[in-house]
Amino acid sequence: MPAQISTLMEWFNSQIAGSLIWSSLGFATAIAAGLFLVYFLFRGAASLINMATTTLASRKRRSTQGFGIAIAPIMGAKGTNQTKAIIAALEEHLELFTFGSPFEIVRAPRIRAKGAKGLRAAATRWLEKSSTDLVLWGHRKRGKQEPTRVEVLSLGGSLKPEDAMHSEGLLPQIDKTNENTTSRAVAYLVARALQPGLADGSAYRAEKLDPVAAILQSCLEDAAALPDRTQLTLETDYCSMALALATPDHLSRVVEYRRKRLAGEESLLPAFEVQARIDLGRALLHQATTNFDPVRVREAMDHLKLAVERLKTDPILQMAQATNQAVQHGQSMLSNRKRFSVTGGSTL
Repeated sequence: MPAQISTLMEWFNSQIAGSLIWSSLGFATAIAAGLFLVYFLFRGAASLINMATTTLASRKRRSTQGFGIAIAPIMGAKGTNQTKAIIAALEEHLELFTFGSPFEIVRAPRIRAKGAKGLRAAATRWLEKSSTDLVLWGHRKRGKQEPTRVEVLSLGGSLKPEDAMHSEGLLPQIDKTNENTTSRAVAYLVARALQPGLADGSAYRAEKLDPVAAILQSCLEDAAALPDRTQLTLETDYCSMALALATPDHLSRVVEYRRKRLAGEESLLPAFEVQARIDLGRALLHQATTNFDPVRVREAMDHLKLAVERLKTDPILQMAQATNQAVQHGQSMLSNRKRFSVTGGSTL
């Protein structure tokens, strides 16, 4: 058998491999292979150039006017989809909350570093390089309605990058079943980080505030689409705006939301409970101003008194009271010295 194979190989080498037809065929094959290789090389290079151009363009602001917002890739389960959804939500709805100020969204690279401090330092460097006002990054766990855990660094309008405000929170999962509610909520939360005063109902005129309050009210009516923490944030901000607007409908909503919140089984953090009681008390007193009801007034006073009692135990308030007492003591000393100096004593 080996002898037969050897004979066959000798015949193939002498009659086929060395023939003109085989040589031509091999040459043509080599040319075809070379052409395919050149084609794929050019195609790959074009893709890389296009990708690099797009990336560089998307990571650089075209204008320094208005707000610059950098969105880094959301990592984790379906992170790419949520990154796109967040950007789409901002492009469609952010202008509702910036009151006409222009804005530009740029794509930041993935924020990479070890530990929380390292991540913030990397984000701070990106703020400096990109001349943006806010950078957002985050991570999402597996789960159909699992919210996205995000971190934000914001210049808050006028801060330097090294002094940027850091915050953490949850952005709701945006999908086709709840897109109208969740996308507006996401845009509002980003706008709130850009403009901290947005959460303060007394910071804007009624004509600017009313449309924002209406959007928050609409989102709260579909609260099931929002994480509990997002619900609480939107509710608190809405109540602040509603009390500033003080229309009968808004006041009724504040009373409804705050009564329900305080009657809920879930325990509230002291700061949220105090704020809820203050909001409810103020709303009830507003209502009693136009339609006096002693029962309503007594309920308002009960909530406000409880809020005052809770505030008395607040360390910051205690510190403020101690500081105020020290200032009053100093003023008293100066006043006594002045009286003493009139009678002939020494002065400072």
